[in-house]
Amino acid sequence: MRKQRENTGAALAASVFLALLFGIAVYKTMGFVYAIADDIIMRDIASGAFTGTPDGHLIFVRYVLGFLLSCCYRLVQTVDWYGFLMAGVVFMALAAVLYRGFSEDRSLRWKAVYAGTAMGVFGCAMIFHAAQFEWTVSAAAAGASALYLYATAREESRGKQTAEGIFIWLLLFLTYCIRENVFMMVLPGFGITFLWKFVHRKEKSFCFDFKKLILPAAVFGSLALAAVAEHQAYQGEGWREFQAFQSARADVYDYYGVPSYEAAPETFDAMGVDALDMRCLRHYALYLVDGMDAELMEKIDAESQRQSGRQAGLKTRIKNGILLAAEQASDSEYFTASIPMLVFLAGALFLSIRRQKKALLPLLLFLAEEGALWLYLGFGGRLPERVAFSMHLITLAGTAASFYRLWLQEEKEKEPGTGRNAVVLALLVCFLAAAAFQWQSSAASNQEKLAADESYQLFKQKCRENPENLYFIETFTAEPVGGARVSTYSPPGINNCLTLGDWYSTSPLDEERFEALGIKNVEQTILENPNAYLVVKDAEDPGFLADYFETRYSGCTLVSAGVEAVGGRNYFLYQISRN
Repeated sequence: MRKQRENTGAALAASVFLALLFGIAVYKTMGFVYAIADDIIMRDIASGAFTGTPDGHLIFVRYVLGFLLSCCYRLVQTVDWYGFLMAGVVFMALAAVLYRGFSEDRSLRWKAVYAGTAMGVFGCAMIFHAAQFEWTVSAAAAGASALYLYATAREESRGKQTAEGIFIWLLLFLTYCIRENVFMMVLPGFGITFLWKFVHRKEKSFCFDFKKLILPAAVFGSLALAAVAEHQAYQGEGWREFQAFQSARADVYDYYGVPSYEAAPETFDAMGVDALDMRCLRHYALYLVDGMDAELMEKIDAESQRQSGRQAGLKTRIKNGILLAAEQASDSEYFTASIPMLVFLAGALFLSIRRQKKALLPLLLFLAEEGALWLYLGFGGRLPERVAFSMHLITLAGTAASFYRLWLQEEKEKEPGTGRNAVVLALLVCFLAAAAFQWQSSAASNQEKLAADESYQLFKQKCRENPENLYFIETFTAEPVGGARVSTYSPPGINNCLTLGDWYSTSPLDEERFEALGIKNVEQTILENPNAYLVVKDAEDPGFLADYFETRYSGCTLVSAGVEAVGGRNYFLYQISRN
């Protein structure tokens, strides 16, 4: 028993150490970069750059994890805790996969080949997303690795089962806390695997292994506590109103699109929304739309769904859902994950048909469940890039787990042969070569991303040097894809460079931020505050901003207030002038 505990501890230490080295190598050679603006905003909330005080209300990420992050920022505010956590979760997933091989009672050579193959697959599928992380994919990496670890677990000593159970629980808890929807995507695969482990057929009757209920009970018990904490954290009329606003806003901007005013002017006039307001909506300038609240956004959402055809007949919606699911499932953009998945699937099907036909049932059930989930997401129009990649990653984990179990059984039943050795060697070489190529292209992509987008982060830092001023910039030109580098130094202080609207608009957090900055109404602040500036990036012509204020307010014009050159980009400053 003591030897088994030592072997388990050594396997865990080795897997964590190797994954840590891998992560350090990525960080040193290319850095960690925020892929999208959503993560940057959540970092700012947690760090205190949003409201002036570190806060756990990250809105998308569960409050339990947000609270822990805010505590870290309270202790050491200059470290980018959020970025290191989200990137670190990806390498924790790699550690879980490595642990499976290191914990086997096999030769050092076998473990070295396993580790090389695992890191090759990880490098091929995940290196780009490890270097340019986003919260949805971080959650998918944790959930997929937990599924792999759980599906490949065998009957072992109690100590090893406990260690693996804690590891799986932690990964699933992180998956849920980072993105609840991704946890729901992983759950069906766990359900199939759990039933396969829980129910056994003995002679002519079924028996149940009730010890297998311990892990699910621990997982769902902790998730229930996290859900209670979430409910308590978001109590109050303000948060309820915001959640209704957020749901409608996501429909409009993430799925169905901003509707056209010209297509239904009577409908918008009845809402109290004119053509200029709709133009503001298309520019994501929510603060410039008078009366913007949950009720108004829900009305706009209903019209958005009508114009997009969401309210079309069931047959049309099913057809569109199938087409969307098929398109995303076969898109070449996801080949780094889907091709390894097809390799493992082909191997699993071959081995199960050849020797273990009973293993076909759970594999086919998993594929059917994944296919049904693809169709469900397609039918709902919920397959943006990050969700589609998460689905590919989860499917990869399930097929790899099936192949791994069958391969171990094949090795157990037959003497090692040159044919199988050649297959393993070919897979190892192919995956490592693909990983090397991905590493090179990811490093180049990071440099391009930082060169294109990090200037805005530098501009925000420069704005903080003038805390008496307020700077307003169009949302789509500010942080279209992120571009911030994760660093051990992050300047403290509230951000006084603001977008004209985003997913946090109308939230209690936004109200707290405006109070800290002395803003009662954004539009009136721009019009009346002598220290308020409108910011235009790259183009000297203020475009929409000039059109809006000059059309809405007779006698108003935008006058130049200078230009700031930051990070190779020009930021043109304007103020309102009344004739």
